[in-house]
Amino acid sequence: MGAVDMKLKFQYEVSLELENAEFFLGSVINAVVSQVMILLREKNLQLIRDIPEEIKSLAVYGDQARIQQVLADFLQNMVRYAPPTEGWVEIHVLPTLKTISDGLTVVHSEFRMVCPGEGLPPELVQDMFHSNRWVTQEGLGLSMCRKILKLMNGEVQYIRESERCYFLIILELPMTRRGSKSVVD
Repeated sequence: MGAVDMKLKFQYEVSLELENAEFFLGSVINAVVSQVMILLREKNLQLIRDIPEEIKSLAVYGDQARIQQVLADFLQNMVRYAPPTEGWVEIHVLPTLKTISDGLTVVHSEFRMVCPGEGLPPELVQDMFHSNRWVTQEGLGLSMCRKILKLMNGEVQYIRESERCYFLIILELPMTRRGSKSVVD
């Protein structure tokens, strides 16, 4: 299917209804990591995890399946384009709590998915941020993930630095009443 065919096929608006159920953020992160393990082994890459222990017990509300889908897609793309000579990809999670109106607490989560080197090809990054036409199927997938994040009031940035690049995904999820007894501040 060419870029023009994809454009015609995906030009219509898609209605997406998000679920809102309780889940543990740590379970989603574990599932995301599991989804990339085969690709990591195939490319002979190590996954460096910088994930606080207390995230395992953070109970939040949101669309667990879609959050997992989005995070896994971003991480898989970092693994796919990581140079095998460097031998690593990193996932870093930084949760902080914010109290908003009426005593509601949200978990402000920053997910960084990092790889050394050049990272994603420029046309893939362009596809992700420009929804009028897609050159690559991966770009279409990343564009859809970006739109799903926006529906959840989240955002994604792609940042290139001198010797590495990374996705920075920011998502705020309401905590459940039981939440966690040992949460990060």
